[in-house]
Amino acid sequence: MSTPQDPADPQNPYGTPGSDSTPPPPPPNPYGTGPTEPPSAPAAPSTPDYSSAPPPPPPAYGQPQPPAYGQPQAPAYGQPPFPQYGAPQEQQPGKGMAIAALIISFFGCVFIGALVAIPLAIVVLVRSRGGQNHGKGLAISAIVVSLVTLALPIILLVAGVSYVNSLTDVNDLDQGDCITADGLSDENAKSVTDIKTVDCSDKHDGEVIAVVDLTADQAQNYTSTPISEICGPAIDAAGKTDLITESVIYTSLTVSDPAAGDQAACVAYNADGSQLTGTLGS
Repeated sequence: MSTPQDPADPQNPYGTPGSDSTPPPPPPNPYGTGPTEPPSAPAAPSTPDYSSAPPPPPPAYGQPQPPAYGQPQAPAYGQPPFPQYGAPQEQQPGKGMAIAALIISFFGCVFIGALVAIPLAIVVLVRSRGGQNHGKGLAISAIVVSLVTLALPIILLVAGVSYVNSLTDVNDLDQGDCITADGLSDENAKSVTDIKTVDCSDKHDGEVIAVVDLTADQAQNYTSTPISEICGPAIDAAGKTDLITESVIYTSLTVSDPAAGDQAACVAYNADGSQLTGTLGS
């Protein structure tokens, strides 16, 4: 007779093994007879002893060795090293030459400085063709300064010659010329300089109303001879006597050391020192 099943106990489809029941034999091992005892549990891993552990083997030839913790890594072969903080950087070659050329160029007014600075600057520019900056800007500045200092004396010389050529010698003055001259209307001036002929329609200082060829006696005693004795007869002969009034007076101009045959120009001007704006008597 069967024993009734407990409702709380799940039903075993294979039945409830009894105490006298025998378990079924295991299936045959197709790979042969193996050990019948169950395998033993794996041993627990032991904690490595770092104090007695041997150092790692050196890397194989050709493999980079990892750097130790906290130590800077050396750059690979062919790579430039990183500059250390605060270490002075190497000055670019040629930059010192460019600086020297720029300094020397400021002494180009004596020509020697420019003749030295320009070749130095050209050498720096040639070195800069490789793409590296060897002071190219400084070299160009040195060339510009040298050229300016070389050209400045030439410009001043040309300007001076041009100005001198624009002046008119007293012996070249003719009756009717209108002139500008420094010191013409200044009673305290010891001499009259920088005589230039200008158009009579422009503002001018005086007008030549007569010219006199000095005799030997007039030339020798020119400074002590009254102006009226030198210019009076010539002004009368030119018919310009009526131009001389209280407001318009005249003087005589000649070279600093006159000789016989030199010319004296009789020049009329405003007594108040103002400039004339046209031909006298027109």
